[in-house]
Amino acid sequence: DAELAYEATGTIGERSSSHGNAAYTLSVVAAMWSGYLGKNIRPTEVAQMMLLVKIARAKHGYDRDHYVDQIGYTLIAESMARPWSESK
Repeated sequence: DAELAYEATGTIGERSSSHGNAAYTLSVVAAMWSGYLGKNIRPTEVAQMMLLVKIARAKHGYDRDHYVDQIGYTLIAESMARPWSESK
């Protein structure tokens, strides 16, 4: 519903103060995963894989935060994937 999407959008902004800029953080994680796996992982792929983590968690029972986070990661991944995005 629209309320859930609105909440996810607000959560992204709120978490930037405690989690840092999402694009930057995902870039750092991508570099770390790339080094660990020995293959190139893009920041958008990190966001998509984090979305899968949230989906897996939701299989174990309802928690609204799982769904808010899913929307948040989707919004972040979409923003970073846009050809004209400044967060690339």
